[in-house]
Amino acid sequence: MRLLALLLGLFLAANVLIAQEKIPSKKDFSLSSNKHKFFFYWGYNRSSYAKSDITWKGPGYNFTLSDVEATDIKQSEFGPNYYNPLLFTIPQFDIRVGFFLNDKYAIGAGWDHMKYRTKDGSQAKFSGTVDPSVSSEYSSYKSGDMVTIDNSYLKMEHSDGLNVLNFNIERHDVLYSIWSENIGLKLVSGLGLGVAMPWTNSTTFGRSNDDRPHFSGVGAHFFIAPEFVFYKRFFARTTLQGGVVSMWDIAITLKADKSDTHAEQDIWYLERSLVLGYRFYIFPPRN
Repeated sequence: MRLLALLLGLFLAANVLIAQEKIPSKKDFSLSSNKHKFFFYWGYNRSSYAKSDITWKGPGYNFTLSDVEATDIKQSEFGPNYYNPLLFTIPQFDIRVGFFLNDKYAIGAGWDHMKYRTKDGSQAKFSGTVDPSVSSEYSSYKSGDMVTIDNSYLKMEHSDGLNVLNFNIERHDVLYSIWSENIGLKLVSGLGLGVAMPWTNSTTFGRSNDDRPHFSGVGAHFFIAPEFVFYKRFFARTTLQGGVVSMWDIAITLKADKSDTHAEQDIWYLERSLVLGYRFYIFPPRN
């Protein structure tokens, strides 16, 4: 059902573009002829995360939990989240627009919207100091002690989005095509860089922040993706992407708090996504 809704949206958008576009020749729309085409895609992702170290710094505490386990959040059932413009950021999604510099290479700007939550009940190693006035429980720990994560008391969660706004460079290689290149299989690979803008829903010693977007660091990734092309313009791409999000200023307090309280974390991840897209000319080539 999710794919049907997405296909319908792409079909309607494609008809608007086609109505405004001068039709290029068949040669111009071959799979191997890409120069000056644009593309757009939208789809959904799931992610896995390596264990990471998280540091909390604030008045009365400066400590690190090492080898913290985390998961993403199960996608919601199909419903308004997938077609209501006011709710579309609830599921994990990828969106991108791009432009082909030549037949093989393209650049693109996009938004990877992942989700991250520390695993409740898992264990991590403590180091650092916590004043008893801040937390009687954590002040009793010594460096090297194992701590059981209780998300109601101490949690790192980027649940309104472990968002990375990024730029990609992509290479496109045609592996196989049939029926005058109406249908084909491509291999897309590349890398990207961006900025981390998470909406962090954290809890620090039982106190929550106000879950707001905040520039926290940078991200980098590489990816490989088989892409199935149909009717020359439409495509479905399934991507395997590995990357890191390095954040040195994660918001963990209320916005009104002007102290230098923050968290630091490097997250290594493996993302799997399925997207549907459309490629087109805005300025068709001259025949």
